Amino acid sequence: KLRPQAIDFLKDMVVAEVVAPAAAVKLRRIEPPPPPPARLFLNFTDVTEEDVAQLVAATSKGEIKQILKRCLGVDQPSGFLTEILLDMHLYNFSFARSKRFPPVKTSTFLSIMKLVLEEGVRRRLPANEAFDVFKEWLLKHSVERPPKSVGIFNFDDVQDVIEYVHNTFFRHYRLYVYAYRTQINFDIFLDELSCSPDAAAMPAPVPMPAPLAAADEVETNAQPELEKELAEAEQLRAQSAGGVQEQGQGETKDDIIRRKVEEGMVKIIQKFDEKLKEQNTRFQAVLNGS
Repeated sequence: KLRPQAIDFLKDMVVAEVVAPAAAVKLRRIEPPPPPPARLFLNFTDVTEEDVAQLVAATSKGEIKQILKRCLGVDQPSGFLTEILLDMHLYNFSFARSKRFPPVKTSTFLSIMKLVLEEGVRRRLPANEAFDVFKEWLLKHSVERPPKSVGIFNFDDVQDVIEYVHNTFFRHYRLYVYAYRTQINFDIFLDELSCSPDAAAMPAPVPMPAPLAAADEVETNAQPELEKELAEAEQLRAQSAGGVQEQGQGETKDDIIRRKVEEGMVKIIQKFDEKLKEQNTRFQAVLNGS
């Protein structure tokens, strides 16, 4: 015969063995699937190697634009904005071809420029912050350091790309952002309060103050609540006048002229120092911006 304590212990073991697998199965069922890994690099993301071959074999600008429109996802209706975007991609491809970029460099450069424009418009970035985004993605494809970056562009390529983008895209960056910025126009109509259905629920207008007559004017010195402030102001005025007189006593004409000249020189030196500091600040800002 088993003791009651042993029977209870065995019951607890059986319950634990039955419940634990069920709980484990339940936990495995509610675990969400892992998110797909984000793409770190842009080579052959939008433009494949076959697309680059088609672009090189194209015989007209219109044909190149149609290929770029399909590859880079230009899904806007035909119009002025679509032509601006396709012209930008066309000029970028022409630059890549002039530098004899292989397909991987051409594809990466086109995707970088597409991403920079989309980020600048979506986040409404100023030109300097958009240029930081451009440099980040360009350097990510210019240094062979897996898995952080990949060496697609060499040092000469980076210099050529930065110079080209600085003289073309970022020279007109504000126009690009303005053209593709979402604009909403509001038409506001004001109805008379008597015609509005909610006129009863609206607060009453603030009444206008009554005009003051000439008989309502009073003397400032005759107001008892201002007597203390006026007395203090008069006392300060008398003290300052007495100080000026004491300062002027005992000085000759030459001393007064010398003091005035020294005071003027001090003011000139202070203004000159302020201008030097302002000039140094502007020069430092130009250095940091370049």
